[in-house]
Amino acid sequence: MKTSSKDITTALSVTLLSALWICFLPGRYSTVPYVLAMFLIPGYMLVTAVYPLKDDLSPVKRTVSSLAVAALIAGIFFMASGQKILGAYPKNAFSIMVVLTIILALITALERYRHSRSLTKDKSHVLKGAHPRKDAHPNGKKTGYPEEALYPKKSFDDQEKSPGKTRGGKKAFTDLAIMTLITLLCAVFVLTPKLNHTFIRTILGLLLILFVPGYSMIAALFPKKDDLDGIERAALSFGLSVVVAALIGFALNYTPWGIRLTPILVSLSAFTIIMVFLACLMRIRLPSDERFSVPFGSFTREIRKDFEGESRTSKILSVVLIITIVLAIATTAYIVIKPKQGEKFTEFYILGPNGKAADYPTNITAGKTGSVIIGVVNHEYKPVNYEVVVKLNGTVLKTQNITLNNTQTLEVPYNFTASGTGKKEMEFLLYKLPDQSNAYRSLHLWINIS
Repeated sequence: MKTSSKDITTALSVTLLSALWICFLPGRYSTVPYVLAMFLIPGYMLVTAVYPLKDDLSPVKRTVSSLAVAALIAGIFFMASGQKILGAYPKNAFSIMVVLTIILALITALERYRHSRSLTKDKSHVLKGAHPRKDAHPNGKKTGYPEEALYPKKSFDDQEKSPGKTRGGKKAFTDLAIMTLITLLCAVFVLTPKLNHTFIRTILGLLLILFVPGYSMIAALFPKKDDLDGIERAALSFGLSVVVAALIGFALNYTPWGIRLTPILVSLSAFTIIMVFLACLMRIRLPSDERFSVPFGSFTREIRKDFEGESRTSKILSVVLIITIVLAIATTAYIVIKPKQGEKFTEFYILGPNGKAADYPTNITAGKTGSVIIGVVNHEYKPVNYEVVVKLNGTVLKTQNITLNNTQTLEVPYNFTASGTGKKEMEFLLYKLPDQSNAYRSLHLWINIS
C-alpha cells in the first residue's frame, strides 16, 4: 500500500493558487479557480479522506466518485445560493470550501502517516525475526522456501487488529486534536475583526455549541473503544453539547459578565480544553489496544462493523437515529444562518453621563456644562443611514450623520453648555435618511437653568 501524499500537496497548492487568483485577479477569468477550489478539489479530498490508501479504490472509481461528490457539492451550494443562505455568495462559499479542503487534507495525511508507520514497524519486526530462521539451518544456507512462506506479511485486517500500531496506539488522539483545533479556530474567527463577519465563523460557532463540548466530555467519560459504539457517541455528543451550552449560559447569567458573546466563547472553550485534557489522561492510562479512536479513512468499514450482528429492528432504529441527528443539525444550522425576520425598528435613547438611565442634567447652572449619551441601535435588518439632530428651544445645537449595519450599536457622548435661565426643552431627533422632513424617533429632556 502506497501512502504518498503528492496528491494532497498538489490539491493544497492548487487551492492556494486559486485563492490568490480570486483575491488579486478577480474578473471573468476567475471561473476556473472557482470551479477547482469549490467543487473539484473538495470532491476529490472528501473521497480521499474516506478512502486514503491507493488500494482502497481503483483510479477509475476514485475519479468517478470525486466527480460525483463535486457535482453534489455544486448542487448544494447552488440551492443555498437560491435561498440566499450563504449571504455574499460565492465569496462565503469559496471560504468554506478552502477551509474544508485544508481539514480533509489534514485528516488524510494523518491517516496515511498512521498506516506508513504501522507498515514500517511490521517490516522491522520481520527483519529482526529473520536471523533465527537462517541460523536454524546447519550450513546457514537458504532453505529454498519462498520468503513469504517463512516470513508471511500481515494482511490489512491483521494490521487493523494489531495493538499499539493503528487505532489503539499513539495515533489514538487525532480526534481530540481536531476538537482542540476547532475550538482555537472558533476563538480566532470570533475575536478577529476582519474574520468575525465571515460565514466560517458561523460554522465553527455551531460546532462549538452543538458538538465539540459534548464529544470532548464523552471522550473523557468513556475512553475505552468498547464503552460506546460510534452512533451512540455521536448522538450523546450532540445532546450533551446542547445541555452544556445551556448550563454555562444559565451560570453566566448570575455572574458580572452576563450572557454575552465573549464570556460564552471563553467558557465553552475552557470547558472543551479541560475535557480534552482529561480524555487524554484517561486514554494514556489504558492499554493501547483498548483506547478509543476515530477510524479516519475507514468510516465505511467501521459502519458496516457496527451494523453486523444487529437485529433488523436495531438496524432500523439506528438508521432512524442517524436521520434524526442529521435533520436536527440541518434545522439548527438553517435557523441560525437564516433567522426569521421580526419587526423592523431602531432603538433611540439617551443616558446620563454615567451610562445609566439616571442622573440626567435636568438642573444646571448657567455657564456650566451638561453631559448625556445618545444611543442608536439598528434593528432594520439592513444598513441604514441616520441623521441625529439636537435642538434647544428650537435652536439646532448639533447634527451628525451616522451609518449602522444591522444589530450595530452606537453611543455618542454629547456635552453642551447651558446659557440663559429658566426652563428649556432639549430635543433629540433621529431621521432615517433620505427622509429629512419627518423625524423617525424623538426624545425630549426638560432642563432648569439657574
